[in-house]
Amino acid sequence: MSLPQITPRHFLRYRRQLRAFLVGHEAWFSTRDLRRLLNTDIHERLLANLCDDQRQRVCLRTANGGFEEETVVSESGLHALLFTYCYHPENRNLRRWVTQAVVPELWMYRTPG
Repeated sequence: MSLPQITPRHFLRYRRQLRAFLVGHEAWFSTRDLRRLLNTDIHERLLANLCDDQRQRVCLRTANGGFEEETVVSESGLHALLFTYCYHPENRNLRRWVTQAVVPELWMYRTPG
Protein backbone atom coordinates (compact mmCIF):
# COMPACT_ATOMS: atom_id res chain seq x y z
CA MET A 1 0.00 0.00 0.00
CA SER A 2 1.47 3.34 -1.00
CA LEU A 3 1.19 6.32 1.31
CA PRO A 4 -0.44 9.58 0.21
CA GLN A 5 2.02 12.21 -1.03
CA ILE A 6 1.33 15.58 0.59
CA THR A 7 2.75 19.04 -0.06
CA PRO A 8 2.42 20.80 3.30
CA ARG A 9 2.34 24.51 4.12
CA HIS A 10 5.19 25.79 6.26
CA PHE A 11 4.67 27.93 9.37
CA LEU A 12 7.36 29.45 11.60
CA ARG A 13 7.34 29.86 15.38
CA TYR A 14 10.53 31.00 17.08
CA ARG A 15 12.45 30.22 13.87
CA ARG A 16 11.28 26.59 13.93
CA GLN A 17 9.03 25.25 11.22
CA LEU A 18 5.74 23.46 11.54
CA ARG A 19 4.51 21.70 8.42
CA ALA A 20 0.75 21.36 8.26
CA PHE A 21 -1.94 20.49 5.73
CA LEU A 22 -5.65 19.78 5.39
CA VAL A 23 -7.20 16.44 4.56
CA GLY A 24 -10.88 16.99 3.99
CA HIS A 25 -11.99 19.16 6.90
CA GLU A 26 -9.17 18.21 9.25
CA ALA A 27 -5.77 19.84 9.91
CA TRP A 28 -2.73 17.55 10.21
CA PHE A 29 0.73 18.32 11.60
CA SER A 30 4.24 16.88 11.26
CA THR A 31 5.36 15.06 14.41
CA ARG A 32 9.00 15.68 13.50
CA ASP A 33 8.35 19.43 13.57
CA LEU A 34 6.33 19.14 16.78
CA ARG A 35 9.31 17.43 18.44
CA ARG A 36 11.42 20.49 17.68
CA LEU A 37 8.74 22.99 18.73
CA LEU A 38 8.04 21.16 22.00
CA ASN A 39 11.69 20.30 22.58
CA THR A 40 10.62 16.81 23.61
CA ASP A 41 10.66 13.32 22.18
CA ILE A 42 7.40 12.25 20.58
CA HIS A 43 8.20 8.58 20.13
CA GLU A 44 6.15 5.82 18.50
CA ARG A 45 4.96 4.41 21.83
CA LEU A 46 3.57 7.83 22.78
CA LEU A 47 1.86 8.14 19.39
CA ALA A 48 0.38 4.65 19.84
CA ASN A 49 -1.60 6.07 22.80
CA LEU A 50 -3.54 8.27 20.37
CA CYS A 51 -6.66 6.95 18.67
CA ASP A 52 -6.22 5.51 15.18
CA ASP A 53 -8.00 8.49 13.64
CA GLN A 54 -5.58 10.93 15.32
CA ARG A 55 -2.39 9.68 13.63
CA GLN A 56 -1.35 8.40 10.23
CA ARG A 57 1.68 7.85 8.01
CA VAL A 58 2.11 9.99 4.89
CA CYS A 59 4.88 11.08 2.55
CA LEU A 60 5.59 14.79 3.01
CA ARG A 61 7.31 16.82 0.31
CA THR A 62 10.76 17.97 1.42
CA ALA A 63 12.54 21.23 0.62
CA ASN A 64 14.48 19.54 -2.20
CA GLY A 65 11.28 18.34 -3.88
CA GLY A 66 11.45 14.69 -2.81
CA PHE A 67 9.11 12.91 -0.42
CA GLU A 68 9.86 11.54 3.03
CA GLU A 69 7.69 9.14 5.03
CA GLU A 70 6.55 10.61 8.31
CA THR A 71 3.93 10.25 11.04
CA VAL A 72 1.47 13.13 11.29
CA VAL A 73 -1.18 13.90 13.90
CA SER A 74 -4.58 15.50 13.49
CA GLU A 75 -5.54 18.67 15.32
CA SER A 76 -7.27 16.64 18.05
CA GLY A 77 -4.16 14.43 18.28
CA LEU A 78 -2.02 17.54 18.66
CA HIS A 79 -4.20 18.77 21.52
CA ALA A 80 -4.04 15.34 23.19
CA LEU A 81 -0.23 15.39 22.96
CA LEU A 82 -0.01 18.94 24.32
CA PHE A 83 -2.30 18.45 27.30
CA THR A 84 -1.93 14.82 28.21
CA TYR A 85 1.49 13.57 27.21
CA CYS A 86 3.76 16.62 26.80
CA TYR A 87 2.45 19.04 29.39
CA HIS A 88 4.39 22.27 29.80
CA PRO A 89 3.03 25.79 30.44
CA GLU A 90 4.35 27.05 27.06
CA ASN A 91 2.10 24.52 25.34
CA ARG A 92 -0.89 26.80 25.98
CA ASN A 93 0.76 29.42 23.78
CA LEU A 94 1.55 26.82 21.13
CA ARG A 95 -2.06 25.62 21.21
CA ARG A 96 -3.32 29.19 20.78
CA TRP A 97 -0.92 29.81 17.88
CA VAL A 98 -2.04 26.62 16.11
CA THR A 99 -5.74 27.31 16.75
CA GLN A 100 -5.74 31.04 16.02
CA ALA A 101 -3.10 31.35 13.28
CA VAL A 102 -2.10 28.07 11.64
CA VAL A 103 -5.49 26.40 11.15
CA PRO A 104 -7.24 29.56 9.88
CA GLU A 105 -4.45 30.11 7.37
CA LEU A 106 -4.72 26.51 6.19
CA TRP A 107 -8.42 27.13 5.54
CA MET A 108 -7.73 30.43 3.78
CA TYR A 109 -5.43 28.74 1.26
CA ARG A 110 -7.49 25.57 0.96
CA THR A 111 -7.68 24.23 -2.56
CA PRO A 112 -11.25 23.35 -3.58
CA GLY A 113 -11.97 19.79 -4.38
